Parts: sequence; C-alpha cells; structure tokens
Amino acid sequence: MTKYSTAQIGRKQATNIFHAVRFANDNGRPLNLMVTINLTDLGLSDEKAGDFFREARARVARWWKYQRDKGRPIGTFDDVAAHAHPPSGRRHVHWLVHVPNGARFEIDAIIESRLRKMLNLDCLGNAVEIKDVGNSGTLAKYILRGTEPAFADYFKMWTSDEGTIIGRRVHASHSINRAGRERAGWKPKRRPRASQG
Repeated sequence: MTKYSTAQIGRKQATNIFHAVRFANDNGRPLNLMVTINLTDLGLSDEKAGDFFREARARVARWWKYQRDKGRPIGTFDDVAAHAHPPSGRRHVHWLVHVPNGARFEIDAIIESRLRKMLNLDCLGNAVEIKDVGNSGTLAKYILRGTEPAFADYFKMWTSDEGTIIGRRVHASHSINRAGRERAGWKPKRRPRASQG
C-alpha cells in the first residue's frame, strides 16, 4: 500500500495542535518536555521514519499506562508531535510531552531505552535531544512552522518550507486531541477582533 505524503501542515491540523497545547495548559498539565529525534541520523528512510516514531511513542505510552494501572498518580499521557524534513536538512520530529514533577529523569531514560531497543543500538549519539521547555504555546508555533503560508497571519506565526513528509505529519494524544477536548467540554477562547476605524 502506498503511503500518502504532505508538503505542508493544513489549517485544521495546525488548529488541532494549537488547541491541544492550550487545553493541556488550561488543565495544569503543560507540555513541558521537548524531545527532538533526528530520524535521518538514526539511519531511517523517509518511508520508515513515520512508522518508527509511531511505534516508539506507543511503547512509551504503554509504559505510562502500566504506571497508572499500578496506581501511580501521573495522569494521562499528553503529547503532540510534528514531523519535518526541510530541503537542506534531515528528517526529524519534535515531540512535546507533559512530564509530572519528579519524573523527568525517569522519562528521559524510558524514551532513550525504547529507542535504543528498537534500533538495537547501545548509544543514540547526538540524534536525540531531550530538554525542559517553558512556553509551550510559543514552542507550538516553532514546531508547526511547516504550516501552509496562507495561514501564517491567521496563526500570527512565521512559516517555512519543512519539506514533504511521508505518512502522518502531526499528532495529538487522545487525551488532548479534538475528541478529548470535546469530552471535557473545553472551548477555545475567541480571538479579539481587530478594531475597525
């Protein structure tokens, strides 16, 4: 089966990710960790990169669910991700995750161990960067810079050519995606209208 590809992030996709990030913030569970995985440096082709990330994310999510099932109060697994492959760069994914207080180093170890196991590697080198982040709203604009330029003004952001991606380009977890927000009865705040003079 041939996989679909996209050259840009559409308006609906970008809106979903922006709302997911705001919803996480409003719930007191900000996406406070950014994992950047350089899929090209890990030796993955464009055709395999998306499936690899989806499986890596699923393995971390399963670990998270196991912790909750044991009674650990870590809440839902809240995350968003966006893939990019700029013409002069490498295929990579930016993955924003909510990490509860006191779990940062454990999450780092889980993510890295799952990636190493999947690739049968002892060391990931510089292909994976994990760091704490502050303002996830501003960061969302950065990871969504591959959005169609026609919507740059609407989202108050700059855009750039982030290349063609084979497979799913953006992701939001079930806990904070559109269905999750609707279950919670969350409504986005309306943008103030520009004054007309």
